Amino acid sequence: MEEQQYNATDIEAFVARFYQGRSMSIVPYGYNLTFLALAQNGVATQTLNITANADFMLLALRHRANISAAQQTATKTAPFVRCLITDSGSNEQFTNAAVDLENYSSNGQGVSRDLRYPRIISGRSTLTVQMTNFAPTAETYAVLDLFLEGVLIRAYQG
Repeated sequence: MEEQQYNATDIEAFVARFYQGRSMSIVPYGYNLTFLALAQNGVATQTLNITANADFMLLALRHRANISAAQQTATKTAPFVRCLITDSGSNEQFTNAAVDLENYSSNGQGVSRDLRYPRIISGRSTLTVQMTNFAPTAETYAVLDLFLEGVLIRAYQG
């Protein structure tokens, strides 16, 4: 997948289309979820509450999986984990089914997998994130972090 990078001008133009002339504040922000002890064939689910006073524009997903094998920056393990994210308010899934985490998330090895198209998530929304370990052998991810990277958007009247 080719690298996609958004600059501030791209983000401001994208947001302006949705908030049509309203004054707004855009600040970098991210949400982190930590899944512990995700064993082979295990499923773990967490919910994430989007702040009430701002919408969140998701630009990218980043992850880090910790297993017992020694890892270095250049040799990070690609986890055998599938991820499904659902907006609990609308029941809209981000993908039609759980997908391999490496399909749309980067683990920091220099390849950015930013979303092809930013996704705006309304303030006060709740996301449900489900992780499924599909490792072919007994492998437990002691810690699996998922970071949702983006910006908070606060729009003002007048």
